[in-house]
Amino acid sequence: MKGWRLAGAVGALLLVLLAYSCAGDPGFTNYRQGMFHGTEALHNGQYQDAFQQFARASEGEPDEPLPPAMAGQAAYQAGDYAAASRYLARAQALDPNQSSVAYVIVAGYQALLAFRENRRQDGMASLAYYMKLYEDSYPDQSLENVKLMYQSGDISVPSLELLINQEMNRYAKELSLAF
Repeated sequence: MKGWRLAGAVGALLLVLLAYSCAGDPGFTNYRQGMFHGTEALHNGQYQDAFQQFARASEGEPDEPLPPAMAGQAAYQAGDYAAASRYLARAQALDPNQSSVAYVIVAGYQALLAFRENRRQDGMASLAYYMKLYEDSYPDQSLENVKLMYQSGDISVPSLELLINQEMNRYAKELSLAF
């Protein structure tokens, strides 16, 4: 636990130093403001505004996978599954090694999209990957209800949506504090 706190403190310090060094860069400013306002809008259920803000952030830092991943999340939560699929694919293409925190979002919503499209095998694979990534990123958090659903094989899309949306909205709120 102590190691995670130290890593978090070092990460916060690096973000402050990065923000200070990039303060005069309009692209970074658009990225930072778009991410801040987008995560706030997402947390408040204002999905269209969130989507627009993440698009703004993506214009500021076009090689960063987090804005399109979060745009995909906002589009999914707004019920625009085609847009969600496009933005999640874009985030995945920007992070082919799946090393970014954005990939937790991508994996979770790709699982939901696969189940919605009756692609159960793809959904189960994406869900397994989502659980692994999530637990690697948040070892102190539990996905017990998601695990139980996965292990039983009895996937209820509305219940799974609720669980993933809750976790990803909590994640978005934490992210807004970083911007």
